[in-house]
Amino acid sequence: MSDQIDIQEARDIVRLIGEVALTEASRNDRRKLLMDGLARMIGADAWLWFTAAHTLPGELPVFTFLLRNGLSDEQFTLLMSAADAPGTEDLMAPFFSDLNATGSLTTRLQQQIVSTVTLEESAAYELWRKADIGPAILSARPTSDGQVSMIGLYRSSEKPLFCEKESRIAHIVLSEIPSLHEDISPVALNGGVLDLSPRLRQVLNCLLQGFSRKEIASHLELSVYTLGGYISEIYKRFDVHSQSTLIRRFLAGDGGDLPSSL
Repeated sequence: MSDQIDIQEARDIVRLIGEVALTEASRNDRRKLLMDGLARMIGADAWLWFTAAHTLPGELPVFTFLLRNGLSDEQFTLLMSAADAPGTEDLMAPFFSDLNATGSLTTRLQQQIVSTVTLEESAAYELWRKADIGPAILSARPTSDGQVSMIGLYRSSEKPLFCEKESRIAHIVLSEIPSLHEDISPVALNGGVLDLSPRLRQVLNCLLQGFSRKEIASHLELSVYTLGGYISEIYKRFDVHSQSTLIRRFLAGDGGDLPSSL
């Protein structure tokens, strides 16, 4: 495969960007449209759009997962657990070093971030394998409110690595509508997320993905009683009284009262 973008691929890029830019939909619906089109274009099986904090090399990153497609609930839970696994800060350090150096949209292939040997020796690797997640592309952009908007594109474990051309296509598409990276979540990271324990953040991420209490208890191996206490603490922290309001607060603003055009 040539590393050069051909005429048809260039047309596909322009068509996708134009469709997303012109559609009259909410910002999150436009993000989904963009990512579904990009995933088809480069042969990705799944994608995630999330925020990141603690992005200095050596810090264990804190991720809040907001939008996804192509991942089952079980795959998502395993990937989320892998993100909290010991040593993840070392795996992600090269990527965040590049992001902090550029201060702008940064896109990297998995093999540009970490070697196969290092990855396979990590605590996260078995979780990725169990989730049938293999090759990845990561892209991130600092936002004006101090957050980091991040995107992961994934293939199943038996498929080949993404190539440089596919990474280049992803970078072009993700850089052409910068407004989609802004206001990625109206909830400020220092407004409660960073103060949560790792277990509470896992519960929060499951709630944001729409998991039922039964599903969260099963996936995280928690008793219903323990889970209830965790959920009550999360609701109190973010001043909400239901899962639907919590989701709206993270995706659209307090109470979901922002205009749909935003």
